[in-house]
Amino acid sequence: MGKYFVPSKGISSWKELLVDPDNQWKPSYSAYELANCWEEAENLPSCVEKVFKESNLPLFQNVNILYGFPEYKVSLPGGGANSQNDLYLLAKADGELMTIMVEAKVSETFGEKVSVWKGENPSEGKRKRLRYLVDLLNLQEDETKNIRYQLLHRTASAIKEAKKVNAKNALMLVHSFSEEGKWFNDYAEFVELFNLVCEKDTVVGPVVVSGVNLYFSWVADERVVTKKSKEYFYSLFKTEKARMLAKEIDDYLYKMSPYRDEVEDYHQRYKNGVRTDCIGYVSKKGSYKFATITSARKVCFVLHLGKKLHTETAKKMQKKIDEMLGQVYEKSDPVRLTPGELYIRLEWVDHLDQITSFIDEAYKLRLQK
Repeated sequence: MGKYFVPSKGISSWKELLVDPDNQWKPSYSAYELANCWEEAENLPSCVEKVFKESNLPLFQNVNILYGFPEYKVSLPGGGANSQNDLYLLAKADGELMTIMVEAKVSETFGEKVSVWKGENPSEGKRKRLRYLVDLLNLQEDETKNIRYQLLHRTASAIKEAKKVNAKNALMLVHSFSEEGKWFNDYAEFVELFNLVCEKDTVVGPVVVSGVNLYFSWVADERVVTKKSKEYFYSLFKTEKARMLAKEIDDYLYKMSPYRDEVEDYHQRYKNGVRTDCIGYVSKKGSYKFATITSARKVCFVLHLGKKLHTETAKKMQKKIDEMLGQVYEKSDPVRLTPGELYIRLEWVDHLDQITSFIDEAYKLRLQK
C-alpha cells in the first residue's frame, strides 16, 4: 500500500505526513517553509530556478518537475528507520530523467556524525547499513566517520531512486532557509569526498556514482525567512492617522468583527515560492484573501470580492467609498485596477466606522462560490 500516492490538497497535505506535526509544523521551521515554498511554485521556486539557470550547466537550463513526493521514505538495508526525505522530485532535465532529493534546513543539523551514530559497538544492522551506503556512494568507510549521517542516506536515496527509474542523473539539493547558512560547512565537507568544491547558490558535478551522474546544490533562500512584521507594513503609510488606522483594522478583524474567530493570517503564505509582501486576511472557511494591507499601489487597503462573481459589485462599492471619502481612488493610481477588488487610501479615512461595513460585506461576498 505504501507505493500509492494521492494529489496534494494544499500545504495541509504535507503537514499530515510529518512524524510529529504538532512540533514540526510552525513558521520558520523547515517543514513548514519547504511546503509553502514548493506547493505554491508553478514549477520550481524562483530561488531554485535562478541557481539552476546561473549554473550554466546544460542539464539545469530546462528542468520541469513531473511529480513531487513530500516526506518520501526510501528503505535501506540493515533494518531500522527508512530515510525520510523532505521532498522527492522526479524531473525532466534537458530531455533526461533526473531524481532530486530536497533536504530543507533552517537551524537543525544534518544529524549525528557517522562515528556517533555508529557508536563504539555498533549493531549488525548499523554495520550492514553503513556498508551499503558507502558502497553505493563509492566511498570508503573510514573517510565518512566525521560526516553527518543524514547527508549519506539522503544522497543515497537520490541514487537509489535514480537507478529504480533508470534516470541518468540525480541531484542532492539542500534548500536552506537559514539567514546564516547554518551547517553549510558540514555539507561542503561531505561534497569534498567526491572531489568537488561547492559554494552556496551553485550546482556542482557531475561525478559518476554507481552508474549515475550525481550533482549537488545548496540554495540559500534568505528572503523566505526574513519576515516583515505587521508594524513594518503599518509604518509605510504616509500619515500617523493612517498608520493608526491600519492597526485598528487588524484589531477589528481579530477582536471585534462578527467573524473574528474565523479570520486567519495570510502573512505567512507564498506565491511562486516567494512570501507574500503584505498583511493578508483569509477566512478559515475559504482559502482566498478578502482583505489586504499592502505595500503595493503606493500603500493602501484592499478588499477582495472576487472577479468571477463580483466585478460589478466591486465597481459599485468603490463608487460609494469614493463618494463618502470625497476622493476618487482611480485618479491616485496609474496602475490598472484588478476586477473584483476595491481600494481605500487610509489617509483619506477619518475613522474606522466609515469602512467597517465595506469590510464585513467583502468577507461575506468572498465566501460565495
